[in-house]
Amino acid sequence: MPKLRGKQHEAVLTAAQRPDQLVASRDDRAYWNGEPWFNERTLARVHSAGYADIRPEPWDPGPVTWQQTGRSLFLTPAGREYARQHGASTLGRRRVVLIACAQKKAPDPGLNEYGNPRAGYPAGDLYIGQYHRSLRRAADALTDQSLIRIVSALHGLVTLEQPLHPYDVTLGDERAITAERLAEYTASLGLGDADVIFLGGQAYAALLRPSVPHLFTPLTGDMLAHRSQCKTARESTTLRTIWWQDAARLFEECHREPA
Repeated sequence: MPKLRGKQHEAVLTAAQRPDQLVASRDDRAYWNGEPWFNERTLARVHSAGYADIRPEPWDPGPVTWQQTGRSLFLTPAGREYARQHGASTLGRRRVVLIACAQKKAPDPGLNEYGNPRAGYPAGDLYIGQYHRSLRRAADALTDQSLIRIVSALHGLVTLEQPLHPYDVTLGDERAITAERLAEYTASLGLGDADVIFLGGQAYAALLRPSVPHLFTPLTGDMLAHRSQCKTARESTTLRTIWWQDAARLFEECHREPA
């Protein structure tokens, strides 16, 4: 691949160094965090070269473009290949970990002195059950926190920072998330172009697998066995490496072109 000019080349290689592979602009959180970002002209050139693109969102009326939305750009497979050819030799797909939510949650924060509901909890702090916490600790060891999502029975895929109030919804309830609705969240996260590990029970895995056929589910047995396996994963670099190798292999099998 021919080398891009100055800032365009820098933008692709900088995104390759980020766990989320974001090509950051001034509208992204990276800017406010003081991290490298690039102007619209640079983004337009990287996008037109096919090295970065947007992701769909659940509220989109149909296919939309970057020019229409100004939405965040992320490296495409072509962008990763460019980065590999120009120095990022070990760059692969993003490594996303999904973990099941939990029935046990922090108490309702109640009302403030004006009678208004208090702010909710960050999703990463809302679920307080020991089983969920074991899943979360394993997820923290497996990938960057920006690539961890909680599979909520009510809200779908949520980031660790997303504010939530306690709720009482389980799978199968009238308001519970469905496989069709989850597919919108998995598309928004770009899971069709990521190695994905799911930690949790098979009921959630069954809802995710229609839209993420390469979903790797390493946990076996009952909840006690899951906690033991998560503890081993936290403590064993070798096991974590094997899990990611298996996830990558499953991705390749599911996306292999027909002979």
